Amino acid sequence: MSPHAEHAEAHLDAWVARFEVVRGTVARERFGRAGFAQFAARTYPTADRARLDLVADWFGWLFLVDDQLDDGRVGRDIDSARRAMDGLLRVLDQEGPAEGERPPGEPPLAWALRDLWHRTASRATPAWRRRFTGHLAACLEAACWEAENRIAGVVPGETEYIEQRRHTGAIYVCMDLIDIVGDLGLPEAVHAGEPFQAALRASSDVVVWTNDWYSLGKEMALGEYHNLVRVVAHARRLTLREALEHTAAAISAETRRYLVHRERLLAAHPEHRAALTTYLAGMESWMRGNLDWSRATLRYRERERGGLPAYLEATLAPAGTEGGT
Repeated sequence: MSPHAEHAEAHLDAWVARFEVVRGTVARERFGRAGFAQFAARTYPTADRARLDLVADWFGWLFLVDDQLDDGRVGRDIDSARRAMDGLLRVLDQEGPAEGERPPGEPPLAWALRDLWHRTASRATPAWRRRFTGHLAACLEAACWEAENRIAGVVPGETEYIEQRRHTGAIYVCMDLIDIVGDLGLPEAVHAGEPFQAALRASSDVVVWTNDWYSLGKEMALGEYHNLVRVVAHARRLTLREALEHTAAAISAETRRYLVHRERLLAAHPEHRAALTTYLAGMESWMRGNLDWSRATLRYRERERGGLPAYLEATLAPAGTEGGT
């Protein structure tokens, strides 16, 4: 756990208020109880204070976008969802801080993204910015894939779901932030190589499958099928208990697979061993920190209004285009 966890909590509370992404006092209190800054502190325990604040803000933003698409009205209309995602991606083509008041008509989550991107991109190489932008675009596209399935009543197949889950969970986006926290600057050839990608896929799958295991109750309450346990139960015709056991066994197997990939990656690039060891430690902090946070958070237990998040507000679509949620 980072020693800066309490500061990150206070910072995130002020940040969501500053950028109007969580507006009501009660909603902010409930948002705070989800513990997103604590999540950042567990998954980036070596981050300095400023970088942990930045990561905590990214966590808050990513979870809020996810909730808007999963549970809000914008996620029930694919045209609205795609317009919202396109608007967010356009922010990444801009430079400069998000100063002053929110521009008229700009959704709060787009305004907040301008702040995040300015603070993050200023620390990064052009190659890292291209990689991160690609991962965020894939994340938002996968969110629209989920929305299309939800609207059409489609339960995805197991293989397709596993591939898309790495993007809907924004885990590649979050793994990219390991570079920012550690000032690592590994060559793109290392990132793109199969040994690195194999370790990345395995560690990412452990994270998002564990999330699915713990968030199952929340998603069942919403009738949501985008969860590995439910996908496996549907595809393999298993009982819920059997699907839970299958998923737990898959997480254990993938953890062991990661350890094999870890050693293979270090052997493939001895000249980058120090930076790779730090990056791999970041992946491992993610796997363990995600497990500990998932056990502790109220996010999957504190529900109101028919199972919706207690802090959900309409902050993704422009003012006047989306009703309350």
